[in-house]
Amino acid sequence: MLALPLAVLAFAASVIADPKPPPLTYLYSVNLTFAPTITIGSVPSGSRDLLPISGGAFTGPKFSGKVGSGLDWGLTDSKGIFSPDALYTLITNDNATVLVFEKGHAPNVHILFETASPKYSWLNAVVAYATGGPSDAGVSLDVWQLGS
Repeated sequence: MLALPLAVLAFAASVIADPKPPPLTYLYSVNLTFAPTITIGSVPSGSRDLLPISGGAFTGPKFSGKVGSGLDWGLTDSKGIFSPDALYTLITNDNATVLVFEKGHAPNVHILFETASPKYSWLNAVVAYATGGPSDAGVSLDVWQLGS
């Protein structure tokens, strides 16, 4: 009876001792442009601003196109760290619409996708990581798929 728990512990120790990072696969780079900010102001968790996403463009090895509309209802905490919380669309060059859910602590965000397009349905299972920052026209991000 003792052999099984010891085997489980030995396996767990080997997994913990040598974790492997997930692979990263480049998906695309995106430039987001914004309409004028709507300031909500001071809220219990920081300062809230609504950043209307008005457009932009994205390009990558598997798909490219333009950014549709959306909104980032980001929060800036008392230390000045901005936490994006955005929902916007990507419109591919072949006219498919992909919904983007973006959340994180700048400059790092995680992204999930949703689409009804059969061609891009693989995005529905993707968890992505992005990093970036301010650009001349708004915000630029490089987006990477986590895992395979």
